[in-house]
Amino acid sequence: MENFDDSLESVDAYLRENPQDAAAWNVKGVFHAQRKEFGDAFRALDQAIRLDSELAAAHSNRGRVLLTLGSEKASESLKSFDRALELKPDELDTLRDKALALRALGRAEDEIDIYKKMSELNKEEWGIWLRLGDLQLEVGDFRSAISSYDTSLDLKDDLVPAYIRRAIALAFDEQSDKSLKSAETATKLDPDNPEAWLIRGDVNLRAGKHKAALKSLKKASELDPTDASVENTMGMVSYKDGKLGDATKHLRRAIIRRKKYPTAMQNLGLILMEQEKWEEASKVFTDLTAIVKNDPGAYDAKATAFARLADFCNAEEAWEKARKLFKKIGEKKQAERVSVLGRAARINCHRIRKATKAARDREKTTRTFSDRRKKKKKKR
Repeated sequence: MENFDDSLESVDAYLRENPQDAAAWNVKGVFHAQRKEFGDAFRALDQAIRLDSELAAAHSNRGRVLLTLGSEKASESLKSFDRALELKPDELDTLRDKALALRALGRAEDEIDIYKKMSELNKEEWGIWLRLGDLQLEVGDFRSAISSYDTSLDLKDDLVPAYIRRAIALAFDEQSDKSLKSAETATKLDPDNPEAWLIRGDVNLRAGKHKAALKSLKKASELDPTDASVENTMGMVSYKDGKLGDATKHLRRAIIRRKKYPTAMQNLGLILMEQEKWEEASKVFTDLTAIVKNDPGAYDAKATAFARLADFCNAEEAWEKARKLFKKIGEKKQAERVSVLGRAARINCHRIRKATKAARDREKTTRTFSDRRKKKKKKR
């Protein structure tokens, strides 16, 4: 902090003599930002831009300060980065910062375009290719992701994250042998990496090698006993081996470790339904739909569990929600199916309500005067 203070004092002294120097105002803005004096930083950077609207560094720094304030400022920061890149289109640091803003805005495809441009400007930086692969994997472009990971490994052949994520991409691309080899290489290079063992277990599971999968997952669990993903995958290994009791134990542990874990919750709910444990399944799907509100399958399963409990009113409500969601995503046949089920549930719900009301009415008409006196005495 003392160095910043001295530097800031020097810049201020210079600016008293040279108040029209835009570059100096830009430097002052940077020093204030480093001291987390963001208001002063903005004032200095804005002054730099007023003095020289084509000072790319001032626009970039202004965008960085905005991004530091949080994701809600990402759109505004993007404008600053775009202006800086108009002035200096090939500035790698500004391109990286723009990518961060796009990430905050959830614009993965645009972020990919930025990293493609960066990879053209600097073909030898493995980190660019790794990040590009991650983004391509995220949007489901598995072949491109594999190619990007391969390039990053050509540049740095001991890059464990690239082997791990390459294994995932290869698995999704149904290249199971190559996927397993990539995962095994990751665990050999870094045997204490729990993520590497988790992915190796997942790849073995996809390949139908359940014993090998369980062995890898146990290793991952030893290295990181808090990882809910490990328990979830172990649950699915047990399920595929027909060990439903063990599967539910692992999935419950996963949810204990991570309370809001939709994948494990859905897996647990479906297995409980298979075991015909309808009450517990209905509770799991109720919790799941409180977190994930746009999954028609979850509402459909929830309705089925309620219907099996003869709770037709809640079943009707859940099927109606499923119908709307299926319709929204264009699944017409599914929407029609749950609509039929919902109508049947609505009829049964109406009958139950009618029968319950009739029973209450009968009970009222059969009460005697002495019954009413007893109730009054109890109240006293």
